Amino acid sequence: MSDITSPAPYTIGRPQDVIDIVNKNAALNANVGVIFIALGGILIDAYQAAMVGFGNKYIAAQFGISPGLAATVNASVLVAALIGGLLANRVINRFGQRYAFLIGMTLCTLGAALVAVAPDIWWVLVCRVIMGFGLGIDFPLATNAVAELRGSTSKKTGSSVNLWQMAWYVSTTVVYLVLLPLLLSGIAEEQLWRYGIFIGAVFAVIIMILRYFFIGESAMWAARVGRYEEACHILKKRYGVDASVVSPSSVQSAEKQEHKFHGGYGILFNSRYRRRTVLGCVVATMQAWQYNAVGVYLPLTLAGILSGGLAGALSGSAVVNALCGISGGLIGSLILQRFGTRLQSMYGFAFVTLALLALGALATTNPWLSLGLLGAIIFFHSAGPGGLGMTIATLSYPPVIRPTGVGFARAIMRTGAIAGLIFWPMLWGALKTDAFFWLAIVPFLGFITCVLIKWEPLGANVDAEDAQVLTELEK
Repeated sequence: MSDITSPAPYTIGRPQDVIDIVNKNAALNANVGVIFIALGGILIDAYQAAMVGFGNKYIAAQFGISPGLAATVNASVLVAALIGGLLANRVINRFGQRYAFLIGMTLCTLGAALVAVAPDIWWVLVCRVIMGFGLGIDFPLATNAVAELRGSTSKKTGSSVNLWQMAWYVSTTVVYLVLLPLLLSGIAEEQLWRYGIFIGAVFAVIIMILRYFFIGESAMWAARVGRYEEACHILKKRYGVDASVVSPSSVQSAEKQEHKFHGGYGILFNSRYRRRTVLGCVVATMQAWQYNAVGVYLPLTLAGILSGGLAGALSGSAVVNALCGISGGLIGSLILQRFGTRLQSMYGFAFVTLALLALGALATTNPWLSLGLLGAIIFFHSAGPGGLGMTIATLSYPPVIRPTGVGFARAIMRTGAIAGLIFWPMLWGALKTDAFFWLAIVPFLGFITCVLIKWEPLGANVDAEDAQVLTELEK
């Protein structure tokens, strides 16, 4: 009778060993709930963006400025987030995933709480910048954490990362469900944005606590900075994998090289990664532009089309986000393996272009038709390119430059968000429904880019490139 022996534990002596282990083993607790906790900063980003979009005209009235200037001040969060995204990789390399998450959410919480009591527009500006830095740092960490929880070679990884789009619409729906009872409770209409933003700060604290206990540190980061014993502990606790350090000299070598590399932005545009970077950035930027025009200002747009006052506009916004945004994000994640990120983005941009053209031509004919077309725009945005720019960026780079790639794509994406946030109120005020014709140019450019650049990250083993990229960074 033969003895039954347990499998030999893994041995690790370099960062690539840990990367290979993680990519073959999903975390034991990588369920939808934990994925949403990892994406918690995106929930807060969506919540605060929608809340400020709602409050834009009230902020302008309270502080005696034009709506365009108020939108510009509010857009300062996107400028700061752009910078924060570019700094994200440095923050995680220096502090690790657990503390980088805390830094990002602490800045966001502090900024949101102070905006809620702002006495003047300059106070709003400073606080929005603080929030922006936090949100910019957080996003690359969130998608990177999801990829690490699932393992990048898993077929579920792309779908899990893309769930951030569904999470976004869950959060924006919550905005309108928060505002409606506040309005019905008798709070003055012009003060609603203050209460709503403060409630968002409370949500951020909850996310911060949940992340600290359920997400924890990154095994890949621990190995990259030479903390191999800590990496082994994380692998055992999170993935159920037994691993031991094979070579003390490897640990010492890694410790000497800690923080030796920085940034990695030049690598994003070398011959291997250029097409990936351009595709991810264009998809992310065009979707952000179209969303921040239509999605963020949905109550403003609906108020100009539907009757029923503010309560009707908020109810309509909640319905459109819930029925079209959440369902679109869920369906988009479920069908991603069938179509791939590029084709799904391309089809989504095409349908949004057609819906915007139809809305420009027919918006004044029937309010229900207009509501249906707005819902179609939100649905095809959410199911298509809405989340895929970040999914492409997350899955196109190996772990050592993944936060850099996601941070850069997110930073470039913010330029589209800024354009939509600032110019749409001006365009809408000048042209009303004819503005939809001009906005249709944006998704059409996204469509053309997806036609021309044929890169598909799903199924590509990009993590095998990590050791080579690490060597290039250390030169």
